[in-house]
Amino acid sequence: MKQWVILPLLVLVVTFAACNSADSAKKNMQKNIVSAESAFVKDGNVATFDPKVAQTALESYEAYAAAYPDDTLSAQYLFKAGEMYRSLRQFDKAIATYERILKDYNSYSKAPHSLFLMGFTYENDLKDQEKAKQKYEEFMKLYPNHELADDVQFSLANLGKSPDEIIKAFAEKNNLPQGGAKPDAGANKADVKAAENTKQPESATKPAAGTKK
Repeated sequence: MKQWVILPLLVLVVTFAACNSADSAKKNMQKNIVSAESAFVKDGNVATFDPKVAQTALESYEAYAAAYPDDTLSAQYLFKAGEMYRSLRQFDKAIATYERILKDYNSYSKAPHSLFLMGFTYENDLKDQEKAKQKYEEFMKLYPNHELADDVQFSLANLGKSPDEIIKAFAEKNNLPQGGAKPDAGANKADVKAAENTKQPESATKPAAGTKK
């Protein structure tokens, strides 16, 4: 009888120890991630980008997602990894990471942002207009009411056009003079979109009461 009592107790003890060990390992990985991220901040609060430090952070993000794919933090870490890959100009890896988020964590709050960034990366970094169009159209199909929908619609409408061409089309559409100042060399579609959204002020002068026309 004693053996039948001792055996379940041993199983319970071993299971409890294993759970504690797994929880400890997860917390250690989270600490490693915090440590890797804090290495970006030097000289007080000034953030610096060091490719070697970025690689350490990337390895920490991906190791955590691989070890705990069902953890809610995994999607967040993968999104950070995608941004890190873009900063390192490893655009194919960034896109693969965003694709993974959409596949495995489609309910994650930044899944729409991942799809948008795929289109953005194809358009602006890889210069693949066809794939950019596919991703933007997929975004409009899946997230037509998302806060980024207007930006995606604008990008679709002006895909392949330079900032100069967009400004010219905007001027023609609104009957604006085209001989004025040219946009800065660093202008991008976001700058042009902001200008397009600015309404022309109505005439401030109104005829005085009783004035004949």
